[in-house]
Amino acid sequence: MHSAPAAGAAPEHFIRHYLDVDYRGRYAGVLRRHPVPSEAIAELCLFRFWLACRAYAHSGAAPAPVPPLYLPPHWAPPRQAAGVDISHALDAWYGHLLESRFNLYDRFFHLGRNRDDPLGLDAVALALSCQLFVQPCAAMRTCLRHEVHSLFSAVHAAFAPPSPAPQPPRGGA
Repeated sequence: MHSAPAAGAAPEHFIRHYLDVDYRGRYAGVLRRHPVPSEAIAELCLFRFWLACRAYAHSGAAPAPVPPLYLPPHWAPPRQAAGVDISHALDAWYGHLLESRFNLYDRFFHLGRNRDDPLGLDAVALALSCQLFVQPCAAMRTCLRHEVHSLFSAVHAAFAPPSPAPQPPRGGA
């Protein structure tokens, strides 16, 4: 991963809100159903980071929307979330976790595209659901699908380059 130039920087309040999410509050329904909530928090954190990088790449603000995946300006891969150490919770080396999750979600993102889901976000939501639960129920899949779509839209919009100002019509008489 490479850090990108600050040209497509999102507003600082958006970044703070996105990175400092209250996992226990926002994902209470997921955590209630998960057998080990700290693992779910770690997985959700890694997923949200992947999603931010992917949405940033597709916003037009990144140098390229294909690997290497560029990090949004001033963002670093999270090592903990809600007081949970990610590598400890998932019992794996942090670098391996980051690489394996990025590979997993990227595969679903690219291979899951179709006419009804041109970005493959439904497939990515399914991957997240299955990463969190062995057999996710329909309600959980729907909840996570909505979360994936809304987060992607929010990050994409936050990083999108500003629209050019409308030009006055050029008249000629």
